[in-house]
Amino acid sequence: MVWITPPLSIAADLETKESLQAAVTAYLKPKLDALNTSRINIDVGSIDPRLRLKKCPEPLELDQLGNKSLSGKVNIRVRCPSASWGIFIPVDIQIFEPVVISRVSLPRGSVISRELLALREVESSSLNYSYFRDIDQVAGTEVVRPIQANSVIFTNMVQAADAIRKGDDVIIKAQVGGLSVRIKGQALQDGALGEQIQVRNTQSRRIIRAVVTGPGHVLVPM
Repeated sequence: MVWITPPLSIAADLETKESLQAAVTAYLKPKLDALNTSRINIDVGSIDPRLRLKKCPEPLELDQLGNKSLSGKVNIRVRCPSASWGIFIPVDIQIFEPVVISRVSLPRGSVISRELLALREVESSSLNYSYFRDIDQVAGTEVVRPIQANSVIFTNMVQAADAIRKGDDVIIKAQVGGLSVRIKGQALQDGALGEQIQVRNTQSRRIIRAVVTGPGHVLVPM
């Protein structure tokens, strides 16, 4: 009888599916933790069981290809240069975080007050447009596209609300050094905070440009 001695622990000389998936998770985790979101799911894709990759004697090299946003479907390249192999492992990353939603339906042209807003955890990695994480970023803005109740508010749905409307009476402030002068005027244009609009000095009838500093108030840049 002839005894054939099997190779010494062939499996121990190969990378396993578990070791590769653990390497990918360890590579992504600190990057995802830095996003400071409420919850993240990492689903590492399947690895072809027919692959027989020699165990790497040094730490594996990993990098991300294509989509750099760390959300949705990404591809991670795993390499072992000394063993002359490299593979691509697909990963599905789901990011959940509180985003601003509208509690009620909002028609175009309405100004949004805080009580009409709420935060709700959603899978933000599935959203196709920019969104808000802070209610203060949305409160006081004006709706430019109708918003349905209980829906995420995207940045292209709102704009800064006009603090001044055309025809409003305004206080024009001009300041030179320590001297400040206030005169009455009339707005000739709509204007949001920080915008520059035309106003008419009620007394001189002169038309000047001034920066909107608040409801009914403008500042003449000097």
